[in-house]
Amino acid sequence: MHNSINNKKPINILFVSIAFPPKSDSEGLQVAKYFKYLVKDKNFIFDIVTSDDKTLFMTIDETLRQYIKGCRQIIKVPFFENRYINFLIRKFNSSGLNYPDSKYRFFKKSNYVLTKLANKPDLIYSRSFPLSSTIMAYKLQRELKVPWVMHLSDPWTLSPIHKLGSAQEWNETMERECMKDAAIVSLTSLETLELYRNKYPEYRSKMMFFPNVFDLEDKKSREYTFNNKIKVVYTGGLVENRSPKHFFKAIVQLHKKHPEIIDDFEFIFAGALDRKNRSFFQKNIPSVKHIGLLPFHDAIVLQETADVLLVIDTPFENTSDAVFFPSKLLDYMLIQRRIIALTDKNSVTWKVVDKKLGDCFLHDDVNKIIHFFIKTWHAWKEEDKDYFRNKAIDMNYSAETNAERLNTVFRKVVNET
Repeated sequence: MHNSINNKKPINILFVSIAFPPKSDSEGLQVAKYFKYLVKDKNFIFDIVTSDDKTLFMTIDETLRQYIKGCRQIIKVPFFENRYINFLIRKFNSSGLNYPDSKYRFFKKSNYVLTKLANKPDLIYSRSFPLSSTIMAYKLQRELKVPWVMHLSDPWTLSPIHKLGSAQEWNETMERECMKDAAIVSLTSLETLELYRNKYPEYRSKMMFFPNVFDLEDKKSREYTFNNKIKVVYTGGLVENRSPKHFFKAIVQLHKKHPEIIDDFEFIFAGALDRKNRSFFQKNIPSVKHIGLLPFHDAIVLQETADVLLVIDTPFENTSDAVFFPSKLLDYMLIQRRIIALTDKNSVTWKVVDKKLGDCFLHDDVNKIIHFFIKTWHAWKEEDKDYFRNKAIDMNYSAETNAERLNTVFRKVVNET
């Protein structure tokens, strides 16, 4: 990392993110990886604005507390949340929690942050999702009159997943205000970047690509060996349409014709399940088990034992909507095992994985998934290590590399203000 002494005094950065470690959702893990390397540049001093550790639906992983090291001040904003009240709000107004999300009380405490803030920042950096982090940063920037770098990990009003309903107009207004006020807007995929450049051509020059990242220090040197089963591992949530239904259908069909093949597999799933997806695991699919939620480092250990790593994307009616870059792919890249991805044709996942890191199939292409199982089984029987190993690691997705890029952006924005 840069350690130059060209700046006479350090630059103060106010880092705003509800999903700050030790919260262990996918955004929290990305924040942890970026922050770990951002703080290594001694030209910057970081203060943090986040939510309380008891934030609803954000699991705490105690092993992630190490990623908090290096900041000067942490302001944990307390705000009221209740799952039952949220349920009632949604019941009587399906869009009631879309202003912009269920964490809206967080940004309403911006004055609380201002009273607690010990040092005025030279720059604000915010990360969303959830989008309430962005609105908090917007309100703080308006009061503090300092430049703001805004990161959107997913599309906002252009999201094909988050339907805003009657809140669409409010979100359109807020998104445009934030686009106008931010000095830099960063996005996690080139496809999302192009979507927003087309929507806001007047702000095209301030938009940048900052991908989800892996931490090379998480990589373990482990010699690949063949075991008595072919282990296929999935670590991550299965919620709503992100489902193992067709994958399980392929397992069942192949088991009926060739039980000896499926008997040589074990399919291990770890992560959150909603009610609909939990029901698939209650059908006693051969060789399948779900082992619950795992802390981040335990999930990495599980991935390291895999022969094949599984990605399941959310399917879309329009393949042009598949602009999301699953952060799980970055963890998988470090393991250097063959990847099978169930995704949409020409999705971000398809472009990253297919014929480079493994195999991609349409979500419901059961026959091709079955063929993959058979091909993998033969490679395992023949002890073909090259089939299971990925040798290259794309350093464009390195946390250290992208944190250096981001610190350069911070420095440039502050010096130009």
